[in-house]
Amino acid sequence: MKKTFIILGVIVFLVISIFAVTHFIEKNQPNKMDDFKTEINVDNWLKITKIFEYDGKLALIAENVSDTDVEYALLTVKEGDTSYTFNISVMLRGVKVMLICNEDVGYNPDKVYTGWKIDNIINFEKAPVMNADKYEIQIMDGSISVKNVSGEDITSDIFIYYKETNEDLLNGSITHRIRIAGLKADAQTYVKSNNVDKDNCQIIFTEYDKKV
Repeated sequence: MKKTFIILGVIVFLVISIFAVTHFIEKNQPNKMDDFKTEINVDNWLKITKIFEYDGKLALIAENVSDTDVEYALLTVKEGDTSYTFNISVMLRGVKVMLICNEDVGYNPDKVYTGWKIDNIINFEKAPVMNADKYEIQIMDGSISVKNVSGEDITSDIFIYYKETNEDLLNGSITHRIRIAGLKADAQTYVKSNNVDKDNCQIIFTEYDKKV
């Protein structure tokens, strides 16, 4: 009986020792990219918080940490001698987005990404606005409803900008736009679009010529 207890004690000791060693090794191993927590400040306005794979392609989560609204920029990152690019389209201040790699490349947790760089940056001259006093906009499946609530005719072109979403993240690589050739006071119109989904789209801002 005593011998049995000794054997059980040895087994328990070995199990605890193996667990402790394994935990130590895992804790001290470099982070894999899918558990990537280190923040990369690419520029004075752009911060990368995660590298992962989305729909088979290399993807990033990025945030505009400045007080400037960016209309467009090109992000480049290197892996060895190979460069990958990401379009940044309409990234408003304080917004977090998902960026999809332009090249047809997947995510590899063993790769090291360096040389982060921003090119061709274009900032908005004026901060984009929703013009909520001019329109009521509703996203539906397959179309966008726009109603003129300004109390006057809008004779200039109206532009509605929107993005697709993935859970709580905007698609930072692509911005869609619809055009309406003016709208009478109190009139409502519906613009069809195949990529509009009421559960996975968000209006970003609107534009129109105010000299009407």
